[in-house]
Formats: sequence, structure tokens, C-alpha cells
Amino acid sequence: MRVLMVAGASTGGLYSYTDALCSGLSRTGADVTVLTNSLWADLPRPFKVERHLFEFTDKKKQWSQMHWAADRFYRSLLNSLRRNRFAADGHFDVVHFQGVGTPLLDQFFLKPLARQLPVVLTVHDVKPHYERFVSRASFIKRSLRIPQRLIVHYEDGKRQLADHWGICSDHIDVIPHGIIPVKNPPSLTDARKKLNLPQDRQIILFFGGIRPNKGLEVLIKAFEIVKLFNEQVLLVIAGGLLGRFSFEQYSNMIRNTGLSNHVQTFIKFIPEEDVDYFFAASDLVVLPYLKFEAQSGVLLRAYAHKKPVVASNLGAMGELVSLDNIGLAVEPGTVEPLAQAVINALDDLDKFQSRYSPDLESKYGWEHIAELTMRSYEAAININSKKLI
Repeated sequence: MRVLMVAGASTGGLYSYTDALCSGLSRTGADVTVLTNSLWADLPRPFKVERHLFEFTDKKKQWSQMHWAADRFYRSLLNSLRRNRFAADGHFDVVHFQGVGTPLLDQFFLKPLARQLPVVLTVHDVKPHYERFVSRASFIKRSLRIPQRLIVHYEDGKRQLADHWGICSDHIDVIPHGIIPVKNPPSLTDARKKLNLPQDRQIILFFGGIRPNKGLEVLIKAFEIVKLFNEQVLLVIAGGLLGRFSFEQYSNMIRNTGLSNHVQTFIKFIPEEDVDYFFAASDLVVLPYLKFEAQSGVLLRAYAHKKPVVASNLGAMGELVSLDNIGLAVEPGTVEPLAQAVINALDDLDKFQSRYSPDLESKYGWEHIAELTMRSYEAAININSKKLI
């Protein structure tokens, strides 16, 4: 089967996911081509990479907000045209999109593509983290109704996708997010040395792009309580600021609550080659999200490093943490329950780590996920062939 994978993201969690999925598909016998931009890393891979899409210009390099918006719209328009032309000329059996790109344009440009080829779309975020004009709800709804198959990563996401967007559940497949493979993982000692972190502390990791829905404020408040029970605990906050958000409010909280000696920050984009050091250096990963209808790449990174997790009972996070029994799930926004869950998890690290069995690794292995994805492709091809009759 010839598969065209359309991937705009060339860094971060979505890039890692797409790279691992394409490798898994290739190992199952699929002929995979990734259509992306020039930033996609040039590495030896079992699939082809075509860098024909335009990357978006950094907002900081734009003259104004209006100039940035106009430039982004123009590049998105050109990418839509290039994508459709490349797909039509390539004799592919199926086109797979990683996430909704620009719904304002997709609602129009996906239609002619779906008439020619079966289209599968993975919905990583059932609802957007925040709404912009180009991703208004009405645009997203129209875009999601075009593909022959949609993929979500967890069962409740399927229900939400059907209820919120009015999608027929028969057209939605549930395929888990795989464990991001780790090559030559560093030891805890080496990772802490690399990041200049203390060797004698229990380290809690908050990782990923920082925005209000991630619940960092709640975690800092909970950490005040945790510190009362464990003076040797250290909170590591690592990730870049998303959008126009500032870290100042969190810095003020840390300083005003006397936590400066118990918090270490890395407020910047963490390049892919450094990501594994943060997880290897930690004892516990915490995801205190307040709002989230998706699967978390951070959670699967924790799985890859066999780290216990405390997560909000949102999206796929709480569902998986409880189902796989590798940590504790708490209600979002609750300070004292979050603090107690962290304290309990730190007291039982060995127990939660022991739950990472070969069966669990197989469940989230990319060969298994590739097989499920191939079934979704076959269903999309079948639907498309019936339309052509």
C-alpha cells in the first residue's frame, strides 16, 4: 500500500509521533512518503521524506500581528495547493493527515482531494486549546466531516468527537498513541549531570509547552504542600512559552511562596536531542492539566522512560494512567488532592515502575499501532471505492 503522510510539524511531540508511526508502517510493508517542510530532520529512515511544503515564519520575525496573519494565510494557501497536487500526481492509495491544519482552508481544499483519494485524519486534539479565526468551530466541523476515516487515541475521545462535532461514530477509529522509542537512554545519574541537577533529590518533572490550560499554577500551589512533607523534593519545569503567554506570574508565585530553592526552570524550547535527558533525570512526571481533550505526548514519553505519572483525569491521560496502573489520576484544578497524589506516588515509585511490563510495551508498540492504522486505511479505501461505483 502506498501511503502519503501529510505532516506540518517538524519539531516537538507531533513530529516524534509521526516519525515513529511512519517507521512502524514501513516495517509492516507499507510504502510511506512524508510530505512536510524543509525543517524535517534529515536522518536515515525506512520511508521517504518530501520537503515541498513551506514552513511558517516565526512570529517574532514579523513586522506586526497583521503581517504575521497575512503571511501565515498565504503560506497555508500555497501548502494546500501543493499538497493536493502532490497527492494527485503520486499514485497513492491513501492520504493520512496528522491533525487538522488550517480549518479555514481545509473545509474547501480537502473536498476535491477526498473525491480523488481516500483521506484519513488523526485528530490529536478533539477540541482546540484556544480558538482563533482560522480555526473557528464551524470551520473545524466542516473539515472533520470530509475524511473517510478519523482516528482518535482514546475511547472517550471518540465519544467527544461524535457528540461535540456531530461526526458519525462508525467513521471513527480508536488507535492508541505509541510509546516514543528511546535510543540509548541516559542513566538517571548521567542525565542529572548533563542538566546540572542534584543527584540526591527526588525530582518531579513538569514538561512541555507552557500555557494556562496546563495547570502549572495549581502544581506550584500543590508543591508548597509537598515540600512540607519532603524537603528533598525538587520541581523541574521545562518547556517553552506558547503564544503570547508569560512566565512572570509563575516566577512570582515561586518566589513569593519561598520555593526558589526547590524549583529549577528551563523556560525555553527543548530540542529533540535533549528531551530524553529530562525524563531520564526525573523520578515522577506530573501533568496537572485544567483543560485537555487529547492524548499527551508527554505522557507517552514518561511511558518510554518507565516513569510513574500523576495526571489530571482529562482526555486520555487519566484514562490511561488508571487503566495501566502506572500512577495516580486526580480531578483537575484540585490543589490538595494533587499534592497528596504526588506525595503518595513518591512513596511508591518502585510499585508504579514495576507495572511497566512487556505486555504494556507491546500494547503501545508501533508495530501494533501500524497494524491498526492499516485497517483504518483499508476501511477508508473501501468507503471511497463504494462512492466511485
